[in-house]
Amino acid sequence: VDKREELKQWYQRRVRGLDHLPLTIIQYKNAEGFDLHGGNVDESGQWMTDLSYDCRYGKISCNLLNVAVPLDKVEPGDGGFVIIPGSHKANFPIPPEIADCDKLDENKYLVNPHLNPGDVLLFTEAATHGAFPWKGSSESRRTVFYRFCPPNFGYGRGYVDKREELAKDVTEQQRVVLQPPFTGRLNRYHLEDDGTIGCTVRSKEKLDYDRAVFDSEYF
Repeated sequence: VDKREELKQWYQRRVRGLDHLPLTIIQYKNAEGFDLHGGNVDESGQWMTDLSYDCRYGKISCNLLNVAVPLDKVEPGDGGFVIIPGSHKANFPIPPEIADCDKLDENKYLVNPHLNPGDVLLFTEAATHGAFPWKGSSESRRTVFYRFCPPNFGYGRGYVDKREELAKDVTEQQRVVLQPPFTGRLNRYHLEDDGTIGCTVRSKEKLDYDRAVFDSEYF
């Protein structure tokens, strides 16, 4: 199976769309690294609902998905993005002495992936990640980030404030991705596996009820 097609179908079934405004991170040569962060739990050990990853009853839930597109080549040993595989399942906070960016080179659990310009790196914010100092051949390491959430969940809000502006010159499919967060039960548009636009259908009785009670088609 073509992994790109498999990924597209996974995304269309489970992800609402854009969360946060897109951003580019630039790390200049010899710039310091970045402390490890992210995770299912915070420093006190409390569950981080807004970043969480969970798998129950055969269904995976990911509340904040990162899609990172590198613009510069990253060779082994160059530095840059690092992640602890499997950390998205952690139930204990990461010890501060491990998270310190000045001590990352001592951490044998970190993976520093090789990346080419235009590659796509997907990871959940529930995974512990950070950055090594940049030592690559290019003067800087540039990465474009897009973040996505489930249909009824929102983390950032900048994209909501700019939604109308962003939606001016987009396709109908892209407009679906820019919908604000609300549950899929409420006549929400979504992308089908073949890229066409579908919509959940709420019964006329329920729409009439909400109109009578809330003076709106939706509660």
